[in-house]
Amino acid sequence: MDIVCEVKDATVYALKDGERIGQISVPDIDFHWGEGVYVSLAGIAGVGTQAEFRRKGIATRMMEEVRRFALEKGYCCSGLSTNWGNVARRLYSRAGYTTLFQPGRFEKRLEKRGVPEAPGVAVRPYREGDEACFMRLFERVYAPFFGWRKKTPARWNALRREIREQDPGFIFVAEDEEGVQGWAGCFRQWVGLVAELYVRPSARRRPIAQSLLASLENHLLSQGGEEAHFWLSPKDAFSAHLLFANGYAFRARRVFMLSILDLPQLLGVLLPLFDRRLKGEPPWKGVIGIRTPVQGHSIRVGERISLEERGKPDAEVAMPQEVLVKVISGALGFREAYLEGLLTVEPEMMPKIDALLETLFPEVPWHHPADDLW
Repeated sequence: MDIVCEVKDATVYALKDGERIGQISVPDIDFHWGEGVYVSLAGIAGVGTQAEFRRKGIATRMMEEVRRFALEKGYCCSGLSTNWGNVARRLYSRAGYTTLFQPGRFEKRLEKRGVPEAPGVAVRPYREGDEACFMRLFERVYAPFFGWRKKTPARWNALRREIREQDPGFIFVAEDEEGVQGWAGCFRQWVGLVAELYVRPSARRRPIAQSLLASLENHLLSQGGEEAHFWLSPKDAFSAHLLFANGYAFRARRVFMLSILDLPQLLGVLLPLFDRRLKGEPPWKGVIGIRTPVQGHSIRVGERISLEERGKPDAEVAMPQEVLVKVISGALGFREAYLEGLLTVEPEMMPKIDALLETLFPEVPWHHPADDLW
């Protein structure tokens, strides 16, 4: 079939005889890789082909054009989220995308219950300006996590403006003499009514969270709600344990997939993250090569990490592309990948190299990279 692809306004179109018969949008996603380091991803959205032209390889052609466009625009990675049961996952896998996580939601049918008190903490309604405290609290709690867009007070307000007008009591704030310790509330998003709960780590974190959770559940019941849905990550150990203990069940709903388009460029973006993980105390110094059958590059390890383009590395780590994506993102820790035989280290694995690579590439928890609702 004579198909031509064109790109206009960050959307790839498939054309037959000048008519658009398919499209894929490529939004920019500012993605948190951990510890304050962000990577700009070429997103994948709005994938569609007219019914009579499906199963003819047109979507595959468009995905190839998306890759070319993303590299031309300077993206080092591309990421997407889709429904867990979407058959398009086959298309994305064939195009080189690796599934990293399966986000979902904690859900429970609600029943009215008493609200436990948290010693020394008062629960009050939201006040104008609280969102600045919320942003600082969120960044403190989730700084080590992979997968959240940078939060801003403006975006927080924009997504909650409608429900604030309809329901002024939509959010509960826990506060003590030191300031805001947590908040719980809800807002409307494309997945429906989203419940949220964030509490600063402290010796009183659990009783504060219990008080906020019960307050929110009772409020939802008073507004005619029958269920609560928290789109939180089961890798968030505190929140997951709290919700499981309060009768919630977790159900995977989506998948998040990632493709590394340009490994040298990605490693360059991640250099500040590597430096923060090493803290100026590398257990081993030298040049480490990282390669897959389709791409590779080297990093020099000293007091700081830098890219190395010349010479033979002192040690080389080889792995399939899918394993590379998981190790670089933290979905799979380096040591676990090595012990499972998913990668090799040549000429040999030494304890100091093992310690270095485990420090650079640890397993990292994720905070809803697919459903970054705000």
